[in-house]
Amino acid sequence: MEKKEPENQSEQVSAPQSAPATAQPQNGIAIAAMVVGIVAILLGLVPFAGLTLGITALVLGIIGAKKLIGKGMAIAGIVTGGLATLCNLAVITALIMGVAFLGGIFGGAVSTVGQIASNYNKEQQTKIDAKKDFSKGSTAVFDKFEVKANSVQRNYVPEDEYSRASDGKELIVVNVSVKNISSESASFYSYSLEINENGIAESASYLATVEPEFTGGSMSAGATSTGNMVFEVTKGASGLKLQYEDTAYDLNNSEFKTLTYTLEI
Repeated sequence: MEKKEPENQSEQVSAPQSAPATAQPQNGIAIAAMVVGIVAILLGLVPFAGLTLGITALVLGIIGAKKLIGKGMAIAGIVTGGLATLCNLAVITALIMGVAFLGGIFGGAVSTVGQIASNYNKEQQTKIDAKKDFSKGSTAVFDKFEVKANSVQRNYVPEDEYSRASDGKELIVVNVSVKNISSESASFYSYSLEINENGIAESASYLATVEPEFTGGSMSAGATSTGNMVFEVTKGASGLKLQYEDTAYDLNNSEFKTLTYTLEI
């Protein structure tokens, strides 16, 4: 039996063709949540930056998780955003505590320095205002020291003729006691005291000495040093004074000034 050919070409069945692929729908909010969360994690140690991005990732992730598509990325955004937020909160808390701690230390240091400066200024002003001239026979206060002239010998003539006074001059021997009345060690030497004659001060003689010689030195609190000092003055001079000089800072004039103490002998 013969095979019947189709009468019309149009009756031939064409091969089936595949339908065109459709685009997979995307969840932009979920993607944004994940990306922002990752960035927030990377900036977790940067104060406030990680916190802001972390909260943003959390919000986007929650919104994105409500959609059927992209839930995994939304959850990733929530997790990374949450971690970044917690991490940044910890950093900010530590920063605030550190600033408060350093502020306390700095504030205490400033207060201490201010107190030291105030005490120093008061001490200097007390020195400036203190009595400077003392009469014969009294115990003088020269800053940190009490100074007393125990005896005065006029017209002293040493056995060594080379140590004797020049023409028109005489040697006087002054026995002095110096006591450190401060609360700490302080230095007072023989050259700290001079003889003042008519407003002109001269150091002790370096040629003539009388034992026990006053040498002084570093004196502990409450210590006393006693000894003889020999000065050369005009023969028969009167109104002689022991003189001691110190310095103090004058806050009112912003300058150091010389303080001159005297004790009549």
